[in-house]
Amino acid sequence: MRHQYLITVSNQTPRPEGAGSPPDLSFGFENHDDLFAIVERVRGKALFASEDETKTFCVGLKLLGQVLMQHRQDELFKDFAASFGTFMKALKAAP
Repeated sequence: MRHQYLITVSNQTPRPEGAGSPPDLSFGFENHDDLFAIVERVRGKALFASEDETKTFCVGLKLLGQVLMQHRQDELFKDFAASFGTFMKALKAAP
């Protein structure tokens, strides 16, 4: 099953008076994994000190992993893709 997601990043940094905020970054993506289930599994491993860090890690990892898979034959990603695979195996094996 393909899961569809929408990511929106809003700048929350206070701006000087009169300075406009940059527009939000918003994009959609599909993934075969249920991102919410992944967050729950990683939360259960207690790898991070905060809930925000757990969510940031999971979302970032899935976004990076998706780009790596799409470009795994590109010279830029070849070496990194192998290391990423090793990292993913270690993450999944972590208690």
